[in-house]
Amino acid sequence: MHMSARRAAAFTGTPAYIAKTVAVASLTAAAAVTLTLQGNLAGNIAECDATASVNKMTKVSTKPDISALDISVLDDTNVPMRKRMETYVKLLQRRLVDDIEAEENAGRTSHEPKHFTVESWTRKEGGEGTSCVIQDGEVFEKGGINVSVVYGNLPPSAIRQMSADHGGLTERVGYKIEGRDAEVDGLPFFATGISVVIHPKNPMGPTAHFNYRYFELMHPKTLKDGSPNPRYKKDEPVAWWFGGGADLTPMYLFPDDAKHFHEIHKAAADSQDAAFFPAWKRWCDNYFWLTHRGESRGIGGVFFDDLTLPSWTSNKATFIPLVDGSKNTDRQLVSAKQHDKESLFRAVRAMGDAFIPAYLPLVHKHKYDKFTSQNLEWQHLRRGRYVEFNLVYDRGTKFGLMTPGARIESILMSLPLFARWEYMEGTTGTGRQNSTAASMNDIDNQKKYPEEEMRARAAIQDVLEHPQDWLA
Repeated sequence: MHMSARRAAAFTGTPAYIAKTVAVASLTAAAAVTLTLQGNLAGNIAECDATASVNKMTKVSTKPDISALDISVLDDTNVPMRKRMETYVKLLQRRLVDDIEAEENAGRTSHEPKHFTVESWTRKEGGEGTSCVIQDGEVFEKGGINVSVVYGNLPPSAIRQMSADHGGLTERVGYKIEGRDAEVDGLPFFATGISVVIHPKNPMGPTAHFNYRYFELMHPKTLKDGSPNPRYKKDEPVAWWFGGGADLTPMYLFPDDAKHFHEIHKAAADSQDAAFFPAWKRWCDNYFWLTHRGESRGIGGVFFDDLTLPSWTSNKATFIPLVDGSKNTDRQLVSAKQHDKESLFRAVRAMGDAFIPAYLPLVHKHKYDKFTSQNLEWQHLRRGRYVEFNLVYDRGTKFGLMTPGARIESILMSLPLFARWEYMEGTTGTGRQNSTAASMNDIDNQKKYPEEEMRARAAIQDVLEHPQDWLA
């Protein structure tokens, strides 16, 4: 029996399989560790904020408060980058909340509008943030838009761990950080970013994720022995970088959707540097790969980290090295033009601004598509793989779950409300080619499901196992 998204909220008949469905991470009021959620957030923000503790009762509202923000700082090069990036992600968060709520409530069958739960928190070690969550809507099953601004002192052990992911950071900062002759007790840090995960209710609508972040280490005012640090300069970091990306995870394949998502992000990247998109698209395909499954989490997008200048200079324009996530170290990728810190900030803003036009039209396009309980079953199977990636591979999530006192609800905000696993499911089962059980299940599926449904499932599975260039 078909039903439209308009009727989905009134649908009370539960498919027989739902009893075996796993309800995952139902989040009521997310707070605190907002940037340990997705895509390579560990190694910088996760290590800094996974143990963030709230020193006063959180505040709940329906909109992020941006009344104190000064939009003019975005283009003011005299303002420290930390303040400019903080302002940008907070403004972007509010824009996303407004636009997603508008899409949720346009044509809503319920007389009551749906709003985000917005919870603001403070971190006694230094910092604050806002977690915005919407769930059980008619259009959006679950979505989170989180901003975090944290600062403090990064201990030597965290610097060492971070160094493994950021090109020999320990050696490059130039301080001896461990041992009896250590020069410092750690380094002051600052981290800010926005992290977003959206799961539509309609199985024809794709899940999307993006995050953009900025991290910096500063020179301490004094050395470990208490003497003044001759290298200390206010607002001049010892190291800094941007990171982020956006990716799409459809349950059913609509090639035009994939093309649109990539076209918008390519246009944004190309407006800053023609070499950005090819490298970042390949890195996205490489990063979101489930090795144990032999397939990708989604159909790609963009992903980058360590977007900075050689030796972390700020004003001197230079060509910068690029990474595509491959293990081939013989070929060095470089930018197509010279960059300084200002141009890299413009690039990050261009990518962040691209998400709404890249994604929300796809939600709008599919919000009223008809779907069946069979489509929901497949949606939950596909979301099971989403859960697997986040719990098995995402470093920020893993770090947070292992950290005493971490804000678990925020760490798991990225997970969908429902996910499903079957043993040797005929289309998705890993190793199904050599499994008699999978063959039997496939035969059963062909009896249960229309041929069109079987073809649609096989089409997305093939693309996930063989990443595509959607703009070729």
